Amino acid sequence: SNWNTLDEDSHGNFCEKSERDARDANDVCDSLGIEMHKVEFISEYWNGVFEPFVNALENQRMMNPDVGCNSIVKFGAMREYSMNKLGCDYIATGHYARLWHRNKVESEDNDILMSINRSLIEEHVVDLPEEEWIFSWGNDDKSCDAAPLLLSGADLTKDQSYFLCGVKGSSLSNFIFPLGELQKKNQRDILCSSDNHIGDIHNENWTEMSVRDIARSAKLPTASKKESMGICFIGKRNFSEFISQYLPHEPEPGNFIDIDTGEIVGKHKGSTHYTIGQGAKISGASRKWFISKKDMEGNIFVCDNTHHPSLYSNELYIQENDFNWIAGELPLPIREGKSIPAQCRTRHLQPLIPCIVSLEDSFVQIKFDRPIRSITPGQAAVLYVGNGLICVGGGQIWTHGPTYHDLGVDLPITLHPAGNNDTSVNQRTNKI
Repeated sequence: SNWNTLDEDSHGNFCEKSERDARDANDVCDSLGIEMHKVEFISEYWNGVFEPFVNALENQRMMNPDVGCNSIVKFGAMREYSMNKLGCDYIATGHYARLWHRNKVESEDNDILMSINRSLIEEHVVDLPEEEWIFSWGNDDKSCDAAPLLLSGADLTKDQSYFLCGVKGSSLSNFIFPLGELQKKNQRDILCSSDNHIGDIHNENWTEMSVRDIARSAKLPTASKKESMGICFIGKRNFSEFISQYLPHEPEPGNFIDIDTGEIVGKHKGSTHYTIGQGAKISGASRKWFISKKDMEGNIFVCDNTHHPSLYSNELYIQENDFNWIAGELPLPIREGKSIPAQCRTRHLQPLIPCIVSLEDSFVQIKFDRPIRSITPGQAAVLYVGNGLICVGGGQIWTHGPTYHDLGVDLPITLHPAGNNDTSVNQRTNKI
């Protein structure tokens, strides 16, 4: 447990959900015949995740608390407790990701660690620039203590490597991700839930059991439980109302300003409540507005098109000491003052974007091959190589480069999706 429910209304939805989750976990343990340990990491979460999140909001930055929760709590405090207090050799979690435990000796005792082998990596980096450095990266002495490499989950619709980008590779050494090679749902589940004709689900390729299949076959009480979504400590509550209780200063009202004309088009109750790229919801407005940028004086600049040039930039910067390289060191080409080609995403499950990565004046510079929408300071930018298989690390976006509006440049016809379900770029292309 990370959140102090004593701070909550005992009759609120959050407390009910927290208690229900605890009961579900206990029921699963009873079903499997294993002991459940309920441990609180409230101070670690508050000091390491929640307070930095609130402080970032005060400075017009929107952090991703799930990234911090993984690095500070799950792979920090929980790992330490499990290894030191419970004497665990390995810890299994339900993350949809994979690990290549390099240099481990194959034996019956660590078969599960060897489920990913070198051949998978070789297959994905062959004839690519990273083939020259990925195998020796953080592994010069071929030590069995070399940090494992973090890989994306086999189910790309559930891949959670993005949220693990802040975890030190050394902290991953004693972890196992049993779900990494599995699909959350099989095609039979997907088709049945989509009102497809029953005849369509009989396919000889759909024989592998999904996570849901395994849970049902084991008669686990949570086999059909709905997925949890959103920020864990907020749940279904109104974000603005909740977070206002914890901000050091009362949010100050300000103006919505048209970025093209400089005209004031509305009033807001506090700029900390808004994120770059989201709809502005201006009372009485006759057209839809989108948040383009914010300043420290409390002004929010808005634009009237979801694909306005002020929302797009083709580069971002991360402070060097804020970037977590999974293997514990810079890739060799960057250490030599060169750049590396990679792929990047700036939000969970966003289609990967080709980019060039270099070190520029104490910043990791990521330059994209096309303009990217809503690059938001505080959010995580995560890098991959090997055609998206290997997550090499990530960090908090410090700032982005000049927008296409700043440069006075028109956007290209073809744009990259801002997220996994962004179909607006296709609609835009069709209109043009």
